[in-house]
Order: sequence, then C-alpha cells, then structure tokens
Amino acid sequence: MAQQFLDLRLSQALNSPTASVPLGTELLLVGDIGLQTVAAANTPMAATVKIMLTGTMAYMTEEQRDANVSVAIEKNGGETFGSGILVYSNLLMPGTLGSVTIFPISVSCADFPTVAEVNAGQIRYTLFISSPVPDGEDTSLIGPVAFNGIAVADS
Repeated sequence: MAQQFLDLRLSQALNSPTASVPLGTELLLVGDIGLQTVAAANTPMAATVKIMLTGTMAYMTEEQRDANVSVAIEKNGGETFGSGILVYSNLLMPGTLGSVTIFPISVSCADFPTVAEVNAGQIRYTLFISSPVPDGEDTSLIGPVAFNGIAVADS
C-alpha cells in the first residue's frame, strides 16, 4: 500500500548555540506544530494516518549537581503542559557532574491519531522541557532547538 504525504511542519525555538533560556520545575514550551490532515479527513484514509515527530535540543549545567531534565510531547493541547494528551515523556538522568557540561537531546516518537482527530483537519503537537531544580538554578536550555512532524496516510 502506498503512503500519501499529508503535511510536514517545523518549529524552531532557539536558532543559535549561544542562545539560552533558564530551566525551572515548570515544563517550558519549546516546540509547537499543527499538522494538517484535511486531505485524509472524512475518507477511508482517516483510519490509516501516522505521525512521526522528532526534536533536538541541548541543555547546559553549571556547578556540580544532578543534571536531570524532563521532556514531554502533548497532542491537541495549548501552551500549558497538561492541557493536551501526553504522547511522549522521558526523564533524562545523566547524574552528577563537575563544571560546565552540555547534554544534547534527541526525541523521536510516533502517534496514531484517532479518526475523529484526523477528521478535525489539524492535529497540534507541543514539546516541553523542564529541570527539577527550582528557578533554573544552574541549568539552561541552549540552542538550537527544533521540533518537526510529518503526517502520512495509506492510500
């Protein structure tokens, strides 16, 4: 069965390795895409839609501390974590380190939306990141930060 391309979207929060944002305990929105599914909506293809999501980012720690971060992707939510359906979650725990260290993160996940979600014509995906240390103490998100999605269906 052939695959039919529906949509591809890109989101870039930070575009430079010198750009940084302090991380705190609240999940911070760093990627937001809306994948169009109109071409498959209300057709037999609506039941065959598949979504591939990828993201890349990095975080930097200073001082000697646990450099743990949480990464999550939600579907059909808003700009606040918890407002959508969780489709991916990961806690990265590289452990205690010394001085300044940079950790790259790659995220890759799939979603198989319901027919009702496809028939709505667009599915929104949001990428969030946080650190368990209050007020971003010694942990920063650094660029580049990118979040991408592709929607396909069987024809």
